Amino acid sequence: MKKVLFILATVFTGYIAQAQVQSFGPTAGFNYAWLSDLSNASGRPSFNAGFTYNYSILESAGIGIEARYSEEGVKQDIGNATLTTKLNYIRVPLKFQYFFGKLGQDFRPKVFVGPSFGFLVGGKSEIRSGETTTTINSKDVYEGFDAGLHAGAGFNYRLAERTWLNFDVAYTHGLIDVAGSKSGSDAQNRLVNVNLGVAFGFGE
Repeated sequence: MKKVLFILATVFTGYIAQAQVQSFGPTAGFNYAWLSDLSNASGRPSFNAGFTYNYSILESAGIGIEARYSEEGVKQDIGNATLTTKLNYIRVPLKFQYFFGKLGQDFRPKVFVGPSFGFLVGGKSEIRSGETTTTINSKDVYEGFDAGLHAGAGFNYRLAERTWLNFDVAYTHGLIDVAGSKSGSDAQNRLVNVNLGVAFGFGE
């Protein structure tokens, strides 16, 4: 029995060592963002860019984390005026990833889910009425921290040894009223992003 357990432990340890994959690289993409619970509002197209890190210890599972500069916000018609809110975040999503296929295959689809955190670093809100434009700093009005959940799907494609092309489509559902309790609305971030990146493997 001890020999069987020793053999199983040895095989499992070898499998884990073989399956360990770490990668890091740049990512950039398209955003479509809006805020919930606002009347006469439409989404705001923009962009995001940053870096991604992935760590896998199993053939079909791994953890990823990103740090992206993400332009978000909303456009809203208020009477004869138009309010364009620009919210610029450092967004940090954490991904619990499941990979389809076998380790070593060039093309591996994936799905992921996890929390997403946002730190407001800037942005301007503009109110245009006729030829008059009033500009305010979004940080003076909106909450500095955002948190929510995100989920998505995509694939990794091996370009070369230890080099992968990463493609992701994700939806982020904010859970915090970023406009504050005095705004009279429950304005939570909503975000769809499509990202493309390159990750370079390292380590064992």
